[in-house]
Amino acid sequence: MAEDGTRKNRIEEAIELAAQAHNGQFRKGTNTPYITHPYAVGLMLMDAGCSETVVIAGILHDTVEDTDLTLDCIRKNFGESVADIVDGCSENKSLKWRERKTERIEALKIAGTEVCLVTCADKLHNLRTVISEYDDIGDAVWERFHGGLEAQAWYYQSILESLRIHIEQNKKGSCDGTDQKQFEILFQQLRQAVMCLFEGR
Repeated sequence: MAEDGTRKNRIEEAIELAAQAHNGQFRKGTNTPYITHPYAVGLMLMDAGCSETVVIAGILHDTVEDTDLTLDCIRKNFGESVADIVDGCSENKSLKWRERKTERIEALKIAGTEVCLVTCADKLHNLRTVISEYDDIGDAVWERFHGGLEAQAWYYQSILESLRIHIEQNKKGSCDGTDQKQFEILFQQLRQAVMCLFEGR
């Protein structure tokens, strides 16, 4: 940003780009604009003290998977690191649901910590939203999602296990960086949400 503060910063630019890309999209089974989700993910990462690169990737994490925005566009506007994180968070929509979910579950075990940070914040916000809606409409909330409760429980519990494996592997490698500490904090919050929704009902 210019020293006189007259230009938008990179996070503001990411917010505008995500808003344009997700324009007209809504959260599953609701009238809530989809953009509220990547905004919330970005705020969660910012609150956790994550770097600007990770926050921007969080804001843009669904654009390549769910909109016409390309990795090349992200790379051009925000750099290689942001594009790599977004790529690491994106599913291959040409695959069937279970196949593409399994692919991402396995990839998380060896993914970079920044990808795991964004994934953790993404899934945490998803589950917090479901928990809130469950309190309002009960089991009807599962009608919005592929495979209902059983498939969603498998998916989120598997994601949690992959992230746990990632943490354990990094501990063995004596990885104690800031990103890792932030990730472990978000992981514990995700663990609590998974237990609340799928083990505490």
